[in-house]
Amino acid sequence: MNILATSIYPYICFLLFFALPFDDYFRALPNLLLIALAVLFPFVIKRSELKNWHKSPALWVLLFLLFVIGQTWFLGRWEQDFVVLKKILLAAGLALLLVPVRESRTLHHGIIYSSIAAIIYSMVRLVMLLNDGLEVSFLASASIIEALLMDRIYLGLLAVLSVIVSYRHLHKTYHPNNGYYLANIILQLCFVLFIVSRIAIVVLLVCFVLSLFYRQKRGPQLLFFGGILGLVLSLAFVLNNDLRNQFFYNNNPEHQEGLLANTTALEPRMVIWDCAWRLTDDPAVIWQGIGYTQTNAQMLACYSEHITNKIKREWFLTRKYNVHNQFLSLYLGSGMVAFVLFALSILAIFWRQKNALFPMALGVTMVVFLLAENVFHRQIGAYYMGLLWALLLFMPAPQKDHDV
Repeated sequence: MNILATSIYPYICFLLFFALPFDDYFRALPNLLLIALAVLFPFVIKRSELKNWHKSPALWVLLFLLFVIGQTWFLGRWEQDFVVLKKILLAAGLALLLVPVRESRTLHHGIIYSSIAAIIYSMVRLVMLLNDGLEVSFLASASIIEALLMDRIYLGLLAVLSVIVSYRHLHKTYHPNNGYYLANIILQLCFVLFIVSRIAIVVLLVCFVLSLFYRQKRGPQLLFFGGILGLVLSLAFVLNNDLRNQFFYNNNPEHQEGLLANTTALEPRMVIWDCAWRLTDDPAVIWQGIGYTQTNAQMLACYSEHITNKIKREWFLTRKYNVHNQFLSLYLGSGMVAFVLFALSILAIFWRQKNALFPMALGVTMVVFLLAENVFHRQIGAYYMGLLWALLLFMPAPQKDHDV
């Protein structure tokens, strides 16, 4: 049984992450695959893989989980906040289930192929819409955005993970697979620019700068990747009017103030974070939080009270935007202790993995997306958070190596 379980376990993980972007079409499949992993887990896990968990960042995550669960139960919020708690537990459970295959090439290829499949599917739907006479405009056309396989922020996250994993498997010397990984990196970069996923663009730029500190010979790398990046950006700016509007001036005569003013006025997160910051004035927040359900309710009340533009106010109330910042959400929902424990788990990851590029790039990706999204409010977010935890929490501390 152990041999059979060990043989099929990585392929179940592959199928799980390959199917994850198609969650809206095969909603039950990820859950069924998760159950299969849980059944097989005792047969594939090795005691040595969890031997020193208490010396890893996993200890801080465990303390965070115990505190949030205990506090929610003690304060009588279990029923109303369970919808969020179960996603936190899902992420933690998946991270544990992925420990036996966290370094598996099969799992990593699941990420790469799922991102390629998501691109192909999204592009086919876009072509169909174009044939129906719709104009491509990712800033103004909701119908085009909805043509994407999943939310733009998660498509961006998947693309970034695909780039990082592909870079991880590039060989330093000639290897026949290098061309495939490099082609995937270029494909993902072009797609991120095409859908104007600003958060993903920022993450990729930060990771590129970060990679320069892990290379002994930075000149050729800087020239090569800088040239590719410059070429792709130039083509994107020439071909994509939406991207130009993001970085320069808006053509709308009501918004001629430039980048900073337009971003403040038009970026939904500016309004969302302003309301979230107002909620921190509640004296109950710092010690016990106000609960996740109550946070969402008070966010809606803030939109209703402080957004003066009627159309904009109705849009925010219809969309029921949450805090869109996982750190701030944890602080509002569970208070300062939960926020600190969660932050310490991330700081422990960076401290432990500071000598290796791959985990550092994953850590940067995790932090930036946590700053822009409540991953524990979406099932797909919980799955990707579980993946990031699995890749980072149980990874042994690397030796000093500038090339990993």
